[in-house]
Amino acid sequence: MTNNSLTKGIRGAEALESLGVRVKHVEQPSNESEARAVLAKASREKLVVFPVGGGTALSAGVLPENVDIALDTTKMNAVATFDSANLNMIIQAGMTIGAINEYLAGHGKGFRIPLDPPFSDRATIGGVYAANSSGPSRLRFGSVRDQVLGVQALDAYGNEVKFGGRVVKNVSGYDMTKFLIGSAGSLCLITGVIMRVYPMPGAASICEATFSKLDELERFLEALRGSFLLPSGVVVDLINGGYHVIAGFEDHSLAVERESKDFVSMATKFGGRGSSKAGRQEMQEAFRDAIEPKEEGISVKITVPISQGPRVLAAAKKLLPQSKAVLYAGNGVICVYASQMDAGITKELKGLLDNGSGYVIPVRLHRTLLSSWGPRVDQKVEQYVLQPIKKQLDPLGIFPPVI
Repeated sequence: MTNNSLTKGIRGAEALESLGVRVKHVEQPSNESEARAVLAKASREKLVVFPVGGGTALSAGVLPENVDIALDTTKMNAVATFDSANLNMIIQAGMTIGAINEYLAGHGKGFRIPLDPPFSDRATIGGVYAANSSGPSRLRFGSVRDQVLGVQALDAYGNEVKFGGRVVKNVSGYDMTKFLIGSAGSLCLITGVIMRVYPMPGAASICEATFSKLDELERFLEALRGSFLLPSGVVVDLINGGYHVIAGFEDHSLAVERESKDFVSMATKFGGRGSSKAGRQEMQEAFRDAIEPKEEGISVKITVPISQGPRVLAAAKKLLPQSKAVLYAGNGVICVYASQMDAGITKELKGLLDNGSGYVIPVRLHRTLLSSWGPRVDQKVEQYVLQPIKKQLDPLGIFPPVI
C-alpha cells in the first residue's frame, strides 16, 4: 500500500501515484552530486528509479507498477550559465519553463526561450525535453529538438554523460542530443539542458476569430497557411458550438500592426468575426487560457496531417463532448483533456485517423490503460536502436523500460 505522506506536496511524485504507480521512496537532490549518489545507490541495490519533474506528461513513457525511488528534480532549478552575446544558456533540469523565461526577461532588453507547453509554470525543462512537449510557438520556432543545443545527464551508475554543446554545429556522426528527446526517463537522468536563447521581439499582438461552420474554418486556415502572414502560433478550440481561432504575432511594431489587420480582414472574408489586441502579456495569457484545461485530468495528443486537423478536432470533441480539445493548427497537433478515458475511447480516437495517417500519443493516462496501449515505436527501431543504447546507459534496468 502506498504511503501518501512520502509524496505529499511533491507534485511529480503525487502525479505518479495518481496514475497508479506505487512509490516507495522519494529523493529530491539539489545538485548533480546528490543525484549521482542516489543513482549509485540504486544501481548497487538494483532499485527502480523514476525521474519526475512537474508531473505534467508522465505517460509519455512506460509507467511501472512499483517505483522504489521517485527522483524529483525540482530542487535542481538554477541557471548554470547565460551567454547573452552568443544566445545560449545552460539550465538545470528542474527549472520550470515559466521560471526560465522570467529570469531571461530581466536581462538587458529581455530574452526568452520560445517554449510554451501546457502548464509551463510547472513543466520543467528536463521534463519538457524528456517528453518532447511543445506549445503554440512550435509553429514559428520549432519543437524542442530545434531549440536544444546539448544535454547533460547521468547514467544508471551516476556517471556523467554529455552530448552536444553550446554552439549549433557541435557533433559529428549521430546527434544523441536529439535522440534522447522523448526518451521519457528510460535511458538516463537528465540533469541539464543547453538551449538557444532569443531576444524579446519589439511588439506582439493576439488576434481572435470565430467561425460557426467547419468548412469556413478549413478554408480560412488553408488561406492563412498560404498567406505571407507569420504567426508565432495558431490555436483552435471549440466554444459554444463555434470554432475559436487564436493567433499570436511577434515582430517589429509596424509589422505586427499590419499582420493583425490582415488576419482580421481574412477572417471576415471567410465568414468569421475577428478582433485583435496588442500586448505580449495579452498574447501569452490568451494562449495559456486556450491550451490549458481548468482542471488537470487525463490527456492524449493526436498528430495528424495539417489539413486534417480541423476535421479530427471536431470528431474528437464529438466523441468526448465534456473534454477540452485544442488544435495547434499550423502543426497538426491536437491535445485532448478529459476527466476520464477508457480503452474503448482511445480505440475510437485512433479510429479517427485516415489509414493510419497520424498517431495518438499518451500524455497523462493511468498505467492500467497504458499497459494495453500497444507498441509506440517500430519494433526494429526498438530492437536495433533503443535496446543497444539502453544496455549502454542502463544495463541493470533501474530506469523504466524503453517505449
